[in-house]
Amino acid sequence: MASRSVVDALDKMRESMGTMGIGEYEYPRIANGPVERVLAFNNDEHIRLVVTPDPEGWHFSSIGVLTDLHHNPIPGSAVETTFPVRQQDFAGTGLWPPPQVEPWTEPPLNHEDPATHKNVTEVGYSKQAYLFENRKDALITVGPSLPKIAQLPGNRAQFWVGSIGVISQGIGKYRGVHGMSVYIGSAYLPDWPSDQQKQIDILVKGFKAQIGTYFKFVQ
Repeated sequence: MASRSVVDALDKMRESMGTMGIGEYEYPRIANGPVERVLAFNNDEHIRLVVTPDPEGWHFSSIGVLTDLHHNPIPGSAVETTFPVRQQDFAGTGLWPPPQVEPWTEPPLNHEDPATHKNVTEVGYSKQAYLFENRKDALITVGPSLPKIAQLPGNRAQFWVGSIGVISQGIGKYRGVHGMSVYIGSAYLPDWPSDQQKQIDILVKGFKAQIGTYFKFVQ
């Protein structure tokens, strides 16, 4: 009975957002105001680290396809992103901020190191291209991204990356839009040794990531 209740609740949530067909990603019923548009979809990506002779040229590069929130592919879609990185910053992906203190509605933030907001602001900047209708329509964003990795027992790890993207341009039906996006992605790394060079070798080979993306914009 409990599982049936959960299914019923999810069905009601879907109804509140409007009936969604396979491969659809626009959610007009949760827009705020008469002109805002809302998109929500997943990215199925393959991410790899590109190591160049010049250390300043290192970057993550990813390609993939977009799906609806039920992982049905969106026909004619693609995602292409890049995230420049520095080798010396890799160690910071395993560092976490100190506990915060109440009250939650006012400062201080990160009370052990309020000047630097330790381990949460050492971000890089990435750009993303979300492509639709065989590249006739597109949304391009740029903004800060923050990766984190949690070491798991047995030389395994879970990877996350979160990003805030500001729309820099739109193509096709999205031409002239202004707004923002957010995404949170993750990957399971079944082999994650403690040696950093071995970690880099794994990242160069690449890995699969699943990412949820959410847009709000006006036109």
